[in-house]
Amino acid sequence: MIKYDMPYWINNKQSLLKDYELYLPALQKVLHSFLHDIESNLSCIQSDPIIKGRIKDFNAFYSKLLIRANQSEEINPFSTITDLIGIRIIVPFLEELELCERKLAETYNTLEIDDKSKVLSVQEFGYDSIHLLVSMPEHLIEDNLLYKPVVCEIQLRTILQDAWAEVEHELIYKTNLGNVENSIHRKLTALNATLSLADITFQEIRDYQKKRYIEIQEKHQILMRTISAISNTPTPEDSDSHSTPVPILDPNSDLKEITVNDIFIEALNAHTSGDLSKARDLYTHLLLISPNQHLYNHRGLVNLSLCRYNEALQDFSTAIEMNPRDIRVYTNRGLAYRMLKDYDSALADFNESLKLNPICTDAFYGRALTYYDMGNIKLALEDCDRAIAINDNFVQAMKFKQFLLNNDI
Repeated sequence: MIKYDMPYWINNKQSLLKDYELYLPALQKVLHSFLHDIESNLSCIQSDPIIKGRIKDFNAFYSKLLIRANQSEEINPFSTITDLIGIRIIVPFLEELELCERKLAETYNTLEIDDKSKVLSVQEFGYDSIHLLVSMPEHLIEDNLLYKPVVCEIQLRTILQDAWAEVEHELIYKTNLGNVENSIHRKLTALNATLSLADITFQEIRDYQKKRYIEIQEKHQILMRTISAISNTPTPEDSDSHSTPVPILDPNSDLKEITVNDIFIEALNAHTSGDLSKARDLYTHLLLISPNQHLYNHRGLVNLSLCRYNEALQDFSTAIEMNPRDIRVYTNRGLAYRMLKDYDSALADFNESLKLNPICTDAFYGRALTYYDMGNIKLALEDCDRAIAINDNFVQAMKFKQFLLNNDI
């Protein structure tokens, strides 16, 4: 009986090389098919993962075979080396590693999952990646293959993990710097720790962005329920609204058609992110489609922020004409009158807000600002106290009161 131990493979290296070269085209074909299959199955991942594959070159394959042969005498070289076919999937964020892992495990026969981060101490850091061993799908394997690849190794990494692994391979593995002096070792460890922290920080920023997007969407839904359309123009809440396109000119592209709902989301996002000119243009376009008190109020707030006080005044006045009992719009128009130094009109609007809602803190605060502009510190302080009494977390009112106290002569 032949012993397929290390001496055997050393003596038969050239024969093994010929087998490898005969087998290589079939392996490459299987790899190409498997890459395409994985790409299709991971199309649900939002970030479009980078998917790369390789066939282990002969020298690396042979070196690993000798190690395995030293541990076991009877081995089949092309099935024993489990990473003969290797695939690497790279994603931007940590959360997408879990998504890819789950999707791959659901799709393919997964023999083993090795999460490297779970076996490293806090001092080691190491390159955190996830390794999966999966059975090659039968429909991808040619019937006439000399040896059927049993498994394929899939590595999942973030972009930073992949960068570290590549650099580590060049600096340490290839150059045999395993026993570097302590100062160099500390620098490498610190660098790896920094990359690990960066991955975590990127994910935290990503989570924050998602949270903010959800908050904006929720605000949008509340506001959209208040918007009524003009006759023959469906509202975004109607069942047919998403299929009724409205033309809008995007400054970064050709004329395209999007829905009223899309325009409002874009306007709201521009408004909350501080792109006020864009928000104003989009609100204006919406008003041509569906004149509404809430949209006039929104555009008025944008005009107020852009110091276009007369235009803001006109928007707020139109909103009040459409709904004379909207407390917020009176308060906003009062602020516009104040910026135009029409203090009597400003006070009249703040008073109207307080008539409709006697505990409107914003109206008290706006009136306090107006009294200060008019030189009446006493009344300004009284309104600050009223606002703070209603809302003891009204930071602006508390800061303004302190300012008044420090400057009251």
